[in-house]
Amino acid sequence: MLSRHDRAVVSAWLTDLDFDWSALAAAGREVWCQRDEAVFHEGEPAEMVYLVSEGRVRLSTFAIDGRERHLMIVGTNGIVGDCGLPTAGRYVVSALACSAVRLLAIPAKTLLRGLEREPAVARQHAALTSRRFRVLLQQLELQAHNSASRRVCHHLVGLSNAYGTPVDDGTRIGITYTQEEMGNICGLSRVSVSNIFSRLRRDGIVTLQQRHTVVKDPAALEAIARGQKAPGV
Repeated sequence: MLSRHDRAVVSAWLTDLDFDWSALAAAGREVWCQRDEAVFHEGEPAEMVYLVSEGRVRLSTFAIDGRERHLMIVGTNGIVGDCGLPTAGRYVVSALACSAVRLLAIPAKTLLRGLEREPAVARQHAALTSRRFRVLLQQLELQAHNSASRRVCHHLVGLSNAYGTPVDDGTRIGITYTQEEMGNICGLSRVSVSNIFSRLRRDGIVTLQQRHTVVKDPAALEAIARGQKAPGV
């Protein structure tokens, strides 16, 4: 049995996905949302699902105490609004644009028919659902730990695992993200995120190259993500 330390960390950023949703796209209509504009709200009737064409959408829900819980960030080729189908018939999370975002609004019934009739659509949707479920499990685990540095480092490890490519001085994370996105997904302010990145750069664990993060010391980053003292720091 794998311990929680043996499980691979996955990225809470689900973007640039290698999926082909063309079987659904013909029934869609293009929708634009501006930064911080709601695509849909939790509890509304789930009449449409949305394929992300450009930009990113943040999924969140509200805890019993009323605090917003940020779940994940979905980008290109990701679908949002489908999690309550077909049982609830309502959106079970809220979706807000992280920046200007272009979406394809597809009738929910079209997705459901595609899942029944198109094996490729069903396989892709199952793969996307599996990835989202793994992200949710990680978010639940992180909620039990109050270390801001640990949360940020955990998500950096996930980004490195999903989008990292080797370079001369480490591993370059192939997608960019904002400190606001990192703060949202970690439940931290932008100032806190900025301070953590300053310490990571000072300690030689990460560096920035043209807006891309390069992980220079993966062992130290993973140690902090596990709640351990980074070796040599």
